[in-house]
Amino acid sequence: MTTSADAKSMPPPSRGLGPASRVPRRPADVPFMGTLPPDDAPRVLEVANVTKKFGDKLVLDDVTFHVPVGEFLCLCGPNGAGKSTLLKAILGLVTPDKGSVRIAGLSAREGRSKIGYVPQRKAFDRDFPASPLEVIVANLRGRWPLRITNAERELAMAMLEKTGATSLANAQMRDLSGGETQRVFLARALATKPELLILDEPTAGVDVGGRAAIVDLMAEISGSASIAAILVTHNLQAVARCAERVVYLERTVRAWGLWSELSADQDLSAIQIASGDHHALAMDGD
Repeated sequence: MTTSADAKSMPPPSRGLGPASRVPRRPADVPFMGTLPPDDAPRVLEVANVTKKFGDKLVLDDVTFHVPVGEFLCLCGPNGAGKSTLLKAILGLVTPDKGSVRIAGLSAREGRSKIGYVPQRKAFDRDFPASPLEVIVANLRGRWPLRITNAERELAMAMLEKTGATSLANAQMRDLSGGETQRVFLARALATKPELLILDEPTAGVDVGGRAAIVDLMAEISGSASIAAILVTHNLQAVARCAERVVYLERTVRAWGLWSELSADQDLSAIQIASGDHHALAMDGD
């Protein structure tokens, strides 16, 4: 029988918290900085102290990071974290209230031609008869082609071959699946020979098989030493296979470093890189 004196001397009941829970944690307002790119590496993209408000709402707060030549960076964060606004600033569509964006040493507006962009939502009229070949050439010219030259055809076909979409060249865009459409728009972006490739949620709206194929393509691009890329995604499979470094954004940069560092750090476990897409991940196992 336990006496009242014995009870007072006993340790408090366990709440299931092991030794790891007693390790001092980094304050929430201190960003995680892992292994960053070498300072002397040529920079394709430099985002410096970018701040943006819409009315009284602070959307971006002193965002700073850079991407060197040949690096594949994943930009992650929950919905509403400011990712779309940051992409618009990089594309020169939004002017920061403070800070700057440089593309290959040029301002965002001047350097826009050096960017290949694959948007999340594909803007084309599905009632308009258009082939992938015409879509790629139209992007090269900046206007719809009435006639495609041999040189344009060769370049477009080379890019479609690179993305595994040669057989789709003369199909109708309206008849393509989500994965096939992504292959075409990736070929369209690569045809301009960009210095920076931006991929905005490329696996969104694509079936399981198509997602795996798109991730394979991105993994191939991530091995390129000549092109830098930014992938915006919730897809952990894509991050794990493609990313050299990850920037985690929640209005400001909460973490920046190698994927192996971010995924292993105890303090970052609460960040949940895939937040906002848990249901999709659970459904298909990505």
